[in-house]
Amino acid sequence: MPRFIGDCINCTPAIKLLELSYPDAQITLVLRAVPALVFSRNTGYKIIIDERLSNKLRGILSLVKTLKKQNYDAAILMTNTLIDAVITKASGINNVIGYAQEMRKPLLKKALKLDTRRHYINRYAYLANAFCNNKHSILPDVNLFFDKKQSVLLNIDTLKVGFCIVNKAKLSRHYPTGHCAKTIELINQKVKEPLSFFLIGSPEEMTEAEQVVATCQKSNIENVQSIAGKTTILELIDTIADLDLLITVDSGPLHIAAATKTSTIALHSKGTSAFSTVCPKGPQVHVVNSRGGYIDDNDQVLDLLPEDIAEKALDILNEHNLLH
Repeated sequence: MPRFIGDCINCTPAIKLLELSYPDAQITLVLRAVPALVFSRNTGYKIIIDERLSNKLRGILSLVKTLKKQNYDAAILMTNTLIDAVITKASGINNVIGYAQEMRKPLLKKALKLDTRRHYINRYAYLANAFCNNKHSILPDVNLFFDKKQSVLLNIDTLKVGFCIVNKAKLSRHYPTGHCAKTIELINQKVKEPLSFFLIGSPEEMTEAEQVVATCQKSNIENVQSIAGKTTILELIDTIADLDLLITVDSGPLHIAAATKTSTIALHSKGTSAFSTVCPKGPQVHVVNSRGGYIDDNDQVLDLLPEDIAEKALDILNEHNLLH
């Protein structure tokens, strides 16, 4: 599986195709430790933790040893690295399918040509479908196990709007704290029902989240709080599922929201991949694009105007009859 949570979520339609074609098969997901938590509730999968992040060489040898013991019939490589093909081959798995990247074609029994214009969800599903002899034509939805009753916001009896701006280290994907606070202010001006805003994110994103709260408080906006870094991965999934609306840059929470069918505004500026290949699929996902009035890539996010985001948020809340 890929390294990041969002990419792993985008693999779930591919996994579903395997389940449909081989209902009696045992499916093992080889994952990094943090994404593994996302799938920990699904007892239908065996999970092996890829420990290369902590010690690369020892992690590789450990993974080869573990895979060898399982005696697998086949392996599907959702990643495109040479080392992953070497690992599966060294593990004694001969039926390996993947994309013919990084000169690894000789190590694959079935090597497919990668079309980088294809959406990531489709790329993963394309591999699984090829393994299933291309018997499927319909792409399943992304999906995750979730339980709204485990949301950390369960007892809050207002409309719940989440905001994920990530941290400054993400450069072109970081939505400025001032812009975020202004968006919240504009939505507050138009919504008369009880409304609460929650800054969500990882522990690394706590500083920026708290800055938004502080900026709002200076303007006497009190219905904003940060829960960034204060939830486990599973609590974050359940809490996102419990939101009435999530406003977020390209991030793990964006893809969690897609998998939990949460109404979402995706903020699109310059990202790590072409947005057409990573934007979540589904009618509940609404995109607000940067107006693109800056030259530098990292400045494009500044042209995601709070006025545009607030207008879209009000449209969505009205559409779902959440405003009266």
